[in-house]
Amino acid sequence: MREIEALFEKAERPFAAADLLLDAGDADFAASRAHYGYFYVAQGLLVSKELRFSRHGQVVAHYGRHSAATDRLDRRYHRLLGRAFELRQLADYSVEADLDPAVVSDLIEEGVACLAAAREYLARRREDRKHQSTGHEGRRNNPKVPCAPGRRKP
Repeated sequence: MREIEALFEKAERPFAAADLLLDAGDADFAASRAHYGYFYVAQGLLVSKELRFSRHGQVVAHYGRHSAATDRLDRRYHRLLGRAFELRQLADYSVEADLDPAVVSDLIEEGVACLAAAREYLARRREDRKHQSTGHEGRRNNPKVPCAPGRRKP
């Protein structure tokens, strides 16, 4: 769990840096930083499923497959991750990237919302697992489970 929170904490920094860069008039650098915020959120969610990937494209694809496509998180976050990647590519590899500051500002705001949604999702998942481990959910959802885990049948 520590690795996941470390990735989420790491995601906060690029979003904060992007805000500062945008305020300084550097929309292209802000877009690049914002992209990495989304990327670290996606990595954290994948690590929560014990999935690790070394390539950027793999992280994006598997995030879509495991989080967005299953409606665990709002699908717009996957689209925004893709959009952030496109803007980063443009910002990093184009000599005269003319990015609309309003678009970049929205990207940053949505990225912060994505991070909050990811944290909420994982907190709900932990809570669900806690309830399941006590046996409460297990008996209600599975009548074949006669007693709590670790207890013998009388």
